[in-house]
Amino acid sequence: MVGKDFETAQKILKKFSKKNISLAVREFIVTCVLLWSSVFLSCYAINSTLYYILLISIPITVAFMCRSYVIEHDCGHQSFLRSSWGNNLAGTIVGFGIMIPYEMWKMIHDSHHKNVGNLSTRDFNPEIWTMTIYEYQESPTWKKYLYRFVRSRFARLIITPTINYGLGCRLIHPNFSRKAKISVIVHDIIYVLLFWFIIYTIGFQMILIIYIIPLILFFGIAAFTFYGQHQFEDTYWKGGDEYDWKEATFYGASDISSPSWFRWLVGNVVCHSAHHIYTSIPFYRLYEAQAALNKEFNFKQISIVKVWELMGLKLWNPDTQKLVSFEAAMNKQK
Repeated sequence: MVGKDFETAQKILKKFSKKNISLAVREFIVTCVLLWSSVFLSCYAINSTLYYILLISIPITVAFMCRSYVIEHDCGHQSFLRSSWGNNLAGTIVGFGIMIPYEMWKMIHDSHHKNVGNLSTRDFNPEIWTMTIYEYQESPTWKKYLYRFVRSRFARLIITPTINYGLGCRLIHPNFSRKAKISVIVHDIIYVLLFWFIIYTIGFQMILIIYIIPLILFFGIAAFTFYGQHQFEDTYWKGGDEYDWKEATFYGASDISSPSWFRWLVGNVVCHSAHHIYTSIPFYRLYEAQAALNKEFNFKQISIVKVWELMGLKLWNPDTQKLVSFEAAMNKQK
């Protein structure tokens, strides 16, 4: 049991939950201004046939889509601003720009935190589709091929995130709360009208280059980061009476070692064990919070370059409590 360690960790992290409102407001303004300025700059570049400008404007768009998600994430945890209405308003505004309805995302993300590492509640945890070795062996052939495709690097970084965010965020699930359902419906109506007007005005090719392609790139960066947060070899997966939420929270999230520019891009969410243990910490204090935590505990630290290698791990082995490759699973079967 991890009870005492969990309480100690929370005590260490509590002091980092203090918000810097002036910094948060500046981050919000800068993110919104630079995101949409870069989109309009791309539009200008195409209209003026100054295509080389796209080499600057599109990366800026992608970067501040990532930063928009960082702010939406903090707003969902009520760790960005002091008031609930302020967090909800800011989260709704930045979420709209990246096509992720805030109330829907907040409900899904809360479910992730509540069910992290629980084999019995995977339907309620929007984690990467993970099967155990035995579930995979007992699956029909079509499901095995589907699972292999979904867990492939190509699907994980391009197809799946685009479907999850681009299409999944447009649909209503029966388990959604009333607020989440309304959020999806209202956003969908506005998006249909807005895209119809924009495509009619500047054409589909233009919106594809200045907005949709950067959006897909942002989805891929998010998917790459998410993978390393929970999908490592000795992560945590248990079910039924064996499941312990504190253990899952404590052992089931990683600390991804990455360069400062990448930490800035994703708002330090690579310091994921600190985030799961104390969700009230704002993103700009997560790095120092994780450093303080690592002085006391030996959390799983993963190099960002190793995340690509970890994508080769596909199945959970409940006997060894390890995430393993298909090859390792087949060797076990022999």
